[in-house]
Amino acid sequence: MTASSIIADIPTSFIVVAGLIVLVLAVRFRGPMSIAFAALCLLGTWNAGEPQPLLAAIMGGVLYGSLALIGGVFGGRGGMDDHAQTGGYDYTAEQARLAREYHRRDRESLF
Repeated sequence: MTASSIIADIPTSFIVVAGLIVLVLAVRFRGPMSIAFAALCLLGTWNAGEPQPLLAAIMGGVLYGSLALIGGVFGGRGGMDDHAQTGGYDYTAEQARLAREYHRRDRESLF
């Protein structure tokens, strides 16, 4: 039984879902994924009779760059923006007011 006959028996929906999960994990763990891909490229060129480590390193870098681009576009989490428009709302003053209110209630609870 060959690998192609095994894959031919797997339902297409399972392959699509598994591929999406692998893509999400590849974006999340892009460093180890790029290193493993570069190692597989080196192994492939080595088995072909002409090892090309520079080509493997370039392919690993290209994969890392494209996964970083995908992660940047679809990451969803960004850093804190100190220069964001707040519409006149002062977060520092609100935090100080909440701290005073908390300490006032803490003192009142002692009585």
